[in-house]
Amino acid sequence: MSDTSPTVAAAEIARLAGVTRATVSNWRRRHADFPAPTSGGTETRPVFDLGEVQKWLRGHGVQSADSPVQRLRSLLRSDVDPASVPTLIGQIGADSSPVHAAVNAAIGVVGLKQTLDTLAERGLDAVPSTGVYPTDHPVAALMADLLAASASLPRSSILDPACGSGTLLIEAARIGATSLAGQDSLPVQSARTERLLSAELPGVSVDIRTGNSLLADAFPGEKFDAVITNPPYAQRDWGADQLALDMRWEYSVPPRGESELAWVQHAISHLVPGGTAVVLLPPAVASRTSGRRIRMELLRAGALRAVVALPPGASTPRQIGLQIWILRRPDRAASEDSIFFADAARLPHRGDTQPDWQVLADRLIDSWRYFDHGDTEAATIADFSAVVRVMDILDDDVDLTPARRVRAAVDTGSVASSAHAAVALLGEHLAYLRDTAATLEVWPAGSGTALRTATVGDLERGGVVRIVSSSTELADSDAPVRPVLSARDLLSGRGPSGLTGPGVQVSSEPIRDGDVLVSRFRDDHGAAQGARVAEGEDVGAVPGAGVIVFRTDPDRMDPWFFAGFVGSPDNSAAMVGATTIRLDPFRLRIPNVHPVDQKPYAEAFRRLHRLRVAAVHTADAAQRAADLIGTGLTSGALEPPTKDE
Repeated sequence: MSDTSPTVAAAEIARLAGVTRATVSNWRRRHADFPAPTSGGTETRPVFDLGEVQKWLRGHGVQSADSPVQRLRSLLRSDVDPASVPTLIGQIGADSSPVHAAVNAAIGVVGLKQTLDTLAERGLDAVPSTGVYPTDHPVAALMADLLAASASLPRSSILDPACGSGTLLIEAARIGATSLAGQDSLPVQSARTERLLSAELPGVSVDIRTGNSLLADAFPGEKFDAVITNPPYAQRDWGADQLALDMRWEYSVPPRGESELAWVQHAISHLVPGGTAVVLLPPAVASRTSGRRIRMELLRAGALRAVVALPPGASTPRQIGLQIWILRRPDRAASEDSIFFADAARLPHRGDTQPDWQVLADRLIDSWRYFDHGDTEAATIADFSAVVRVMDILDDDVDLTPARRVRAAVDTGSVASSAHAAVALLGEHLAYLRDTAATLEVWPAGSGTALRTATVGDLERGGVVRIVSSSTELADSDAPVRPVLSARDLLSGRGPSGLTGPGVQVSSEPIRDGDVLVSRFRDDHGAAQGARVAEGEDVGAVPGAGVIVFRTDPDRMDPWFFAGFVGSPDNSAAMVGATTIRLDPFRLRIPNVHPVDQKPYAEAFRRLHRLRVAAVHTADAAQRAADLIGTGLTSGALEPPTKDE
């Protein structure tokens, strides 16, 4: 630990003052007396003396949003080396230094978990995170509930060989585990998890160890009733050469590019006969050619019992749809000739990507329970789950992608009724689209006189409009979960499709009713950038990295007038870049029109927006109806109408 004064970065100043990082940047540009950067930072990430910043904030009338957690963050950054954080976690309760006192103060205000998260932030500063992702709580809870619904041995002892912050082990305790074991390659993670579980689960035996589970298994030869884990993905240095003759590879030696299948076999090796493992994996593991041999052997042995596809966005990394594999260490008395598949990505969603977790969990857990208890008929749900014979999968590919198997198991009655319902819904959308189009009267010809315009930069200096947020930051682990509006949502005319969470870049200020939302990027077809006024489900969401939020003075600039002219031909000059075309918001030009004269334009732009939204919903309904009718015709659930019908 050093004797230097605590320092803070721009993001920490923003938290301290309760503003955005863009505001801090403006302070630095506009106020000559703003504290100068100190040594220890970089040109792109300067740091400032905490005392000087606090003095400047007080001098300029800025009420500090200081808190014990923020003070702790500042002390950790200035006084604590990341490598010493595990030791600091082990010394919680001591008061021998200012840092220990700050830790104790934070615990007194926000509790142990949030304080440990703050300590871990510092401990992980120097650690690359490629392939390592936290397990979102809904997914962790679902994995534990699937384990609880299994027809296997009692689950009193559970191992997580890549335990991270302990999310899955906490869920394991919820379903009744009395002995928890975990291992993580990062000392800060194992120290953090050990401390948290020991404090929050006093009646449970906790044993957390440090080390790389594949290269240095901390529990050699030990067997557990169950394993639940979210292992690292796409590891290239997992030890393929050193572990070529390892006894854990009962189902064939994992190729260098199949680290995930090494983790799968590691999990099985720690199970008692009949024990169950629930593993979260990327979807490529189900179909990569290099893993075909291991997938085949897992199926032949009856070790792989289920593959469940989650929708993209359900957990980090959010750009892909992860899968849950359920495995069981074969018991010689058992003979398995079928496997359970579920495609949860086909369930109704909130927005574009977030599933309805209650519907997903209820349906999936019930279906899995029926299957694992032998009722294959009850386990099969049209367009959601299927039970497939192992011999039907053992082809040249051994492709375990759930969508491929679920689509092949068609319930003709369900398809027919769904198709009829989809056609009826399409009719409703078509009627609404016609009604919306009917509001667009015959438009009188214009005079052709160009309107006098001003740039957004000029309007901002005049206080007519301001850019709410032009920068983003990683969402804090203790922040409430909010919907996230992406640039793609704007371009497609849909509502927020994501959720905040660790590792998601978002603005710290939520969207308000009447804000003007603009995509920073041009869409794939070269169309004008998406722009609309926030209303309905937009309000309260946070803008993602590709979204610019403008807030107008409504007495001087109608939001819909502003949003409509963002897409004008004159604003093509505001699009810059060669390969990635993006918007420079300060170069946008908006007509300088009296507020009274803005109203007709604003109402017209609002009608056009409703027409675009109606068109998007109608197109979605048409695609859904066409897909179901096509499935019905090819499966025999529907027949083409005769000429007399």
